[in-house]
Amino acid sequence: MNRRWLGPVVSVAVTVLSVATMSGLGVGVLLGLSGGDAALPCDRLPGTAQPFEGDRHIAYEGAPHDAYRSMPPTSGPHSPRVIVPGIYRDAVPEELQVHALEHGHVLVQYAPDVPAADVETLERIGRRHPRDVVVAPYPTLGHGIGLTAWQRLQRLDRLDERAVEQFVDRLAGRYNHSWQDGATDCVPD
Repeated sequence: MNRRWLGPVVSVAVTVLSVATMSGLGVGVLLGLSGGDAALPCDRLPGTAQPFEGDRHIAYEGAPHDAYRSMPPTSGPHSPRVIVPGIYRDAVPEELQVHALEHGHVLVQYAPDVPAADVETLERIGRRHPRDVVVAPYPTLGHGIGLTAWQRLQRLDRLDERAVEQFVDRLAGRYNHSWQDGATDCVPD
């Protein structure tokens, strides 16, 4: 092939491949194949909607701020630091809990009365969702298991593995600094 044709031939090939790729992505979006899921409607979400308590950073962990209105908290003032999803053996400070929720994570927390075998099951669930879930003790809970996502709360008296999985599957990533994929806060007016 003549060298003077090489540049234009490569340019045309790149253009054709780019157009084909973008067209394929456009068709995927139109058909709902883009990988992004539309948010579930509020009536199909587990737990109960909680009012928005703000999203401001406090100066440091333990800095004075308004008390949280739910236990565990589901939004509100929080630490500028954030924890990564995973299994924690010590309680996570509430200000760190809220920041994890703001990043779209789900917290699965348990009271001191939860049997060790149930804690192991909760940890196994957490390991199945390594990018989405924080599992930790929460002595303040007093009894049972607390599941939280941004502005969403579900309390369980005893382990219900299906309920925990459903909470994680339906709520992880629904909020990440803002509502995602058409999600809303679900709080009635």
